[in-house]
Amino acid sequence: MLLDMDLGVLLPSLQSVYVLVFYFVYLAVAGEILPGKVIRGVLLSDGSQLRYRCNGLLALILLVAILGICAKLGIVSPLVVADRGLELLSATFIFCVLVTLALYVTGRSSSNKGSSLKPHVSGNLVHDWWFGIQLNPQFMSIDLKFFFVRAGMMGWLLINLSILAKSVQDGSLSQSMILYQIFCALYILDYFVHEEYMTSTWDIIAERLGFMLVFGDLLWIPFTFSIQAWLVAFAQQSRTNSSCDCSQLPCLLDRVHGFSRS
Repeated sequence: MLLDMDLGVLLPSLQSVYVLVFYFVYLAVAGEILPGKVIRGVLLSDGSQLRYRCNGLLALILLVAILGICAKLGIVSPLVVADRGLELLSATFIFCVLVTLALYVTGRSSSNKGSSLKPHVSGNLVHDWWFGIQLNPQFMSIDLKFFFVRAGMMGWLLINLSILAKSVQDGSLSQSMILYQIFCALYILDYFVHEEYMTSTWDIIAERLGFMLVFGDLLWIPFTFSIQAWLVAFAQQSRTNSSCDCSQLPCLLDRVHGFSRS
């Protein structure tokens, strides 16, 4: 029974897919229309330079404001991420696999000779899918590498805030949670204040975009960096609810499932 329960929460729901679609569409639109400092990337081997619009801080503030207003009006629940964390994780993983397969196919068929889009094919399918074929692939003029790392950093903050809201609702908000939220928020805000420096990092200037980077940006950063928030929330909830003996494994699993799904 516990096995069935755990496998069930790993399957992405339609709501988790809708959340991801809204999130990516918002970031794509905001990244294109919001004002921001335009930065020239490093000089590539063919003499070209990519341009990056560094408006991530404004996009993040606007997104949090929109979600806060919608939560206040009852349009969306601030717990949507905390309640469906595992579903969102599995949906994100599937998205990573699909998008990198698409990058593999389009990269192999590309005849572009420019440094950004020139295909680098080793002939090993797994190697090329994992490490990528093109340096800076784009979709509808959006630089995917820059887009994905921005999505991962913002996603980390949104997961944290949803867990915070869950802790407040459950009455289990602790000093540890408050300190964790403050320190993470400062780190993430600092990243976006200095977002232009990301354009000269090794990931941007040298690594081709394959599963390794896409998985790292979209899943590893937001979902593993927020593990501390889950642990703090669960530990506090365990202390405030003595009805369950957490030394018993079945009860512990049931508590984890209950916190992630309400």
